Amino acid sequence: MRRWRAVTAGLTGIVLGAGLAIGGATSASAAPAGHWGTFTLSGSSKNYTGTMTLPGFPDTTFTSTSRQSTVISGASTWQGPSTGPGAAYGSSRGNTYINQRPNADSPNAAAASTTTYTFDGATPGNSSWSFVLGDIDADQATISATVQGGAPATAAQLGFQSGYNSCSAVSAGGWSCPADPGGVPAGKDVPTWDAATRTLTGNAAANDTSGATAWFTPTVPLTTLTITYQQRSGFPVYQTWFANRTAAITGTATLDGTPIPGATVTVTAPRGTQYTTTTGADGTYSFPELPVIGGYTVDITPPPNAEGTASKTTSLNTTPGGADQVVDFAFEAPADTVSVIGTVTDENGNPASNVPVVIIDPDDGTTLVDTTTNTDGVYTGSDLPADTDLGVSVGGADPEPIRTGDADAPPAQVPAIEAPPAVIATVTGVVSLDGTPVAAGRVVELLEGTTVVGSTTTDANGRYTFATSAGTYTVRTTVPTPGATGATENTGVRATAGSSIESDLAFATPAAPAVVTTDQPGTVTDTNGDPVAGVDVVATPTDPEAGAPVSTTTGADGTFDLTGLAPTTEYTVEVDGAEPQTITTPENGSATPLAITVPAAVVTPTPTPSPSAPAGGSGTTPVSSDGGSSTGGALAYTGADVTPGIIAAGVLVLLGAGLLTFRAVRNRRRTSHRQD
Repeated sequence: MRRWRAVTAGLTGIVLGAGLAIGGATSASAAPAGHWGTFTLSGSSKNYTGTMTLPGFPDTTFTSTSRQSTVISGASTWQGPSTGPGAAYGSSRGNTYINQRPNADSPNAAAASTTTYTFDGATPGNSSWSFVLGDIDADQATISATVQGGAPATAAQLGFQSGYNSCSAVSAGGWSCPADPGGVPAGKDVPTWDAATRTLTGNAAANDTSGATAWFTPTVPLTTLTITYQQRSGFPVYQTWFANRTAAITGTATLDGTPIPGATVTVTAPRGTQYTTTTGADGTYSFPELPVIGGYTVDITPPPNAEGTASKTTSLNTTPGGADQVVDFAFEAPADTVSVIGTVTDENGNPASNVPVVIIDPDDGTTLVDTTTNTDGVYTGSDLPADTDLGVSVGGADPEPIRTGDADAPPAQVPAIEAPPAVIATVTGVVSLDGTPVAAGRVVELLEGTTVVGSTTTDANGRYTFATSAGTYTVRTTVPTPGATGATENTGVRATAGSSIESDLAFATPAAPAVVTTDQPGTVTDTNGDPVAGVDVVATPTDPEAGAPVSTTTGADGTFDLTGLAPTTEYTVEVDGAEPQTITTPENGSATPLAITVPAAVVTPTPTPSPSAPAGGSGTTPVSSDGGSSTGGALAYTGADVTPGIIAAGVLVLLGAGLLTFRAVRNRRRTSHRQD
């Protein structure tokens, strides 16, 4: 009988609306999925706080005494598939990481910065997550952690994997990833791990290079992780990434081989964390991004009176890195009985969840099934007589007639029943971000106590609606964007039959961290000491990850002010014609003004016109200073240039000689003619 039910179930399955859960009900992944962490940052120099978010990973917060911290997009520096962590978790390109500095630029240990990550619950074990430290070259990082229970982690438990060069699009020829698209020759600067001191140290020469990276995969659950970062020389900046793998638990719920839509499935982790979802129209469910740990319990709300196991256990850490698991729930009616699957809606056709349903024998009024509708308004019942007219009472209303199917057949296709309006209580509201409704499809759940009794999604206007029975409920969802502020649940929502109650869930985008900038004033003069106006002044950070160049133009008095510079950052300041100057900006305020000198412009003098000789001059000899006249010796200098006069005189002499020659030749010709 049961074999025949399974064969024919596909022909008689009821398509009843898909149920989704927080995180979504999707098909299982083929293998554990890799993820890279997302960072948020707030605060200011030496007093930063922030978050790091990974799917299936404990909520993570951090504090830092770094002089400068910046969240970087991951577009120009990343862990590619040819690196160890890239091979384990996929490329990190386009995923954020954090850049940090020491507390002060000094090799003194007191100048080190401390960044501590605190995990809300212990991290997964079984080599399913890693952290990566990059750009450890002219500096060093000491790592400490606490394990579950508070004891310090040993070096072995920190799980050092290897050192290598990470990938970059801004340091051609220096970093690794020769196998990646657009790759360059692999870099060779690799940091060294000292397990005795748990310190990662850059190259022995303390040369300020790029790309020196190492990764760690803790072997035990951690509750905190601390990075103490110290300069050795150069311009110290280091990078941090987090990555993890998640695995999926998936399955299908059926009754006599027919899918059960809207059934609530709960996964409970060993430490008590719970995840919920509901089955879709095809009876499938999925928890696609669970921490890779063991000892999960999977529970489903079983059909009343059906045979089958409603609670099962499974583990995702059966292999290093995790493994997906399939947990099916197949329920069947007892021998020689049948099952039914039906739906209840409100007057608008919306699924009515958590509404009481009673299946009775109309001949004697015997109650055969006493249940409630699930998140899709679906009710089920088993151990019913075959080929029998029964009644279904919704919310205490008069019974609606149904008829069960043939013996050995799948559940009968029962028409939907509309609940009386006086029975239905409506819980509705809008999920918003910064006052704007969220996009359609955000999952919202309705809980009675700790049990999920309703699950729906927002529409195009950010609105959700539950048609349910009277009671006191909790409405919950998830934050629409990482780091958003606002309550994820409203408790004590009192729903009254025959009326509607509004319960909005409003979120706000986290405030952007205060951007601290500094400015660099200065003056450009030439070698004559004169101000130079209208020349470009450009400040370029020596670290390509520290931001874009900043430029300005000198004013009429030769002054300039480069504003918007990153604090405690090294820049090269350039002006055409002058030697570049390297500066390090202060933590805040204005830097000491620069004095930049450029060569003075070479000016070609304009010739002075020669003076004309005075007309009608007497030609007398200049008078001496004692009143007498000079009759010999050099002429006194008058300030005039005599060269033009000499040239003019020479020209006149030549013209005169030419004229005399011409006259002499002409006279000879005349004499010759006379003789002829």
